[in-house]
This record gives sequence, C-alpha cells and structure tokens, in this order.
Amino acid sequence: MTTNEHSHANSAYMTLAPLGVLHVEGEDGQSLLQNLLTNDVDALAINQSQITGLCNPKGRLLAIFLLVRRHNRYQLILPKTMCAGLKQRLSMYILRSKVTISDVSDSIFCMGLSSATGISSLTLPDESYQATEHNDSVIIKYPSSQPRFLFIGPTAEVNTLISELAEQQWQVATPSQWELLDMEAGLPMIWPETKEQFTTQQVNLDLVNGVSFKKGCYPGQEIVARLHYLGTPSRRMFQGEVQTQNSVEIGDEVTSDNGNIAGHVVRVEHKNKNTLLMLLSLKLSAVNLGVFVHHNEQVTIINNIIAEEQ
Repeated sequence: MTTNEHSHANSAYMTLAPLGVLHVEGEDGQSLLQNLLTNDVDALAINQSQITGLCNPKGRLLAIFLLVRRHNRYQLILPKTMCAGLKQRLSMYILRSKVTISDVSDSIFCMGLSSATGISSLTLPDESYQATEHNDSVIIKYPSSQPRFLFIGPTAEVNTLISELAEQQWQVATPSQWELLDMEAGLPMIWPETKEQFTTQQVNLDLVNGVSFKKGCYPGQEIVARLHYLGTPSRRMFQGEVQTQNSVEIGDEVTSDNGNIAGHVVRVEHKNKNTLLMLLSLKLSAVNLGVFVHHNEQVTIINNIIAEEQ
C-alpha cells in the first residue's frame, strides 16, 4: 500500500441521494428569506451557511434546512421529500418580488466527505458552516466529532470527484452514515411526517444556532420569542438508543412508564442490526422517569444535547 493509499484508509464518501436542493435567485431573494426564516439571513457572507427553519404563524416548524449563500443565489439543502412543499410555501410570499425559486435536485447533487487528511484537489474550509468554492461546486464544513464536509455540485463535478476519491482508495459509505453523524451532532430535521408538529425549542433548533432572537419579524416569530424569554421550555430534544428488532419511524410516539405520551421521534437510524439511534423531542418531566418505544422497549438516554441555555 502506498503512503497516499494508507493516509485515506479511514476516509469515506457517501452520495446523499435523499437530499434535495432548492435555488433562490433574484435581487429580492435575500429580503424574501430574511422576512421568512428563523435565522438572520442578512448576517450571511458569501460562501457561508447556516441552519435555519420556516415556521407557520403558530410557531410550528414547516421545514428545517441548510441555507448556503453563493455569489449569485441561495441554496437550500433539505430532504427531497420536503422540497416541493417548501418551494410552494416560499413561493406564496413572492408576490411582485424579483425572486425565482427552483428545485434543482435532478441536476445538483450532494455528497458527504468524512476525512481528516484532506483532498488534494479541494481547498477545505476550516470552520463549521464555512464554505469554499470549487468550479461550480461548494464544499461546506459540517459540525461533527470527526472532520466532515458537504459537497454540493452539478453531476459532472460530483462524478469527477468520485473518480478521484476511488483512485485514492477512499471507502464508500451509505447515506445512513451521514444521518448518524448529523444525529450525533444534535442536528434536528423536519420530514413530511413531522411537519408543523414541533416548535423550534422542542427540537433544539435554537441550541444549534438555527434561530436569531435579534432579527425582525417572520412567521411565528412572536411565539418563538415568547417561548425563549419565558425561560425553560417544557420540551427539548434528547439523543437516545434502543435495542430492538422492531421498526421505529419518524413521528412515532414515545411513552413514559405510565403509558402517557412523553414525546415523539425526530430522527432515527440504525447504528447496527439491533441498535437504533434516535433524536427524541421529550417532555422534560418525563426524561428521568424512563421512556419507551412500542410501550415496552426502554430507551437509554445517552445525551440530552442541551448546551448552556442561551
């Protein structure tokens, strides 16, 4: 094995087919997004990104996504199953604004890269949510216990990169590996099954810097702010594991030992054949009493992902 091959022995790439991409273009794109999203779009420099959300007027999340500012557009990265609904919702607010919203998921692809050794042909960003450009593509550093990056680019550039990584003996991983890294980083997500079910605080969106409390109004802002300034929320998101051979689905109820509903599943993925990692939105009052899936399979809370309350 050559030195180069050995250096990439623990490097892996994964094509992220479940992720889709929306483009927001036009001279009014920034103001449109600033007036709608939970985070401060105006604070984004070119080649920066942020986690953000879109709420309904009652403060319930319609979507969570990565927002990337490019020099001539914004890119929104979220599950493909959420793209059509988000595009339709954002389009409701365009009116006479000079904005175009398009779903480019068929031509722009996402790929995850996990490596501490770098890639010879790419300049990688140093800080989380910073981006560097490579031709028509962009590479964003993601929060993680191990260095990882999101590559977003057109088909030809993705295929060229895959060929390069294969030559360098990179391993091929599945999208589930990226999902696990997202969950270990405490990143929430909304799916069709959980649309309009959670407030920002119930899935810790505020704790992963996905909510700005200094910006102006947006749909649901008054409720989000009120919940923030009232003090400790009644629900937060926790990380848990369960040993089970049964399926657990996004949006499933989680119960306490007395059978009452304690919360719901936000994200779930297999760590191995019989172990599921989950992100759970739970009532704080239920966490220490024991929580269960399928009413009888106890969940081990391994990390509550609650940083110092901001």
